Amino acid sequence: MIDVILPALPERELTLVSEETPQARALTGHITLGGPVSVPVTSELVAGDPELLAFVDAEAHAAAVYHLLLCAVSCAQDAAEPALHTVNLDLTLSTDTEAAGPAALGPVAWSMAPHQLTDTADASAPVRLGPRLALRDDSHAPPPGERVCLEARRELRSDPGWEIRRTETVPIGGTYRLAMVVRAPRSTVSLAAVAVGATVREGHTPHRFRAEIVQPVRLADRECVAPGDR
Repeated sequence: MIDVILPALPERELTLVSEETPQARALTGHITLGGPVSVPVTSELVAGDPELLAFVDAEAHAAAVYHLLLCAVSCAQDAAEPALHTVNLDLTLSTDTEAAGPAALGPVAWSMAPHQLTDTADASAPVRLGPRLALRDDSHAPPPGERVCLEARRELRSDPGWEIRRTETVPIGGTYRLAMVVRAPRSTVSLAAVAVGATVREGHTPHRFRAEIVQPVRLADRECVAPGDR
């Protein structure tokens, strides 16, 4: 098992537009997106763990490569009303067919962290890569009465994401650091399109907002990166 060093991520404040009424007032000043940043999982990266090194080398023979995708969602605690009820970070993983050819298998979310956080969970726990490149997951089934406030969704699929939820005891606020290992075919360029959604409530009526990040994150296998791009 090795520690994942979480870098400082470039940030952008998001303007989320209404999904119901495009001309309605946008949701601003509530959510900042950090990253995402992609790091290839290489033999050099996991050299400190013989078991991980053997796994990465074996997967290379199976024509699979892995990428570590890091991002953060920061939610303002002092933003003007309305308060956030849920926040979703959604990713769409795909392969650049022009680079890979139409027969290439698509990338999937191999592992995700945090997998689940409850009201009392420690959100500052270090992120670690464990056996078979599984991100360390210290979560457990919540005891009766304890609500889940963050949950990974759709692992092992090409449309993974996380949902952050307001609970009766914990409002949405602060920074949520998120990590994902993406498994992709070797000698391809994979892409991660990113969108952030949010719901707010007026009384009992929910209203949905969304922001699409224009430029997908590029997850390039080192074999297909031009020397000038390294």
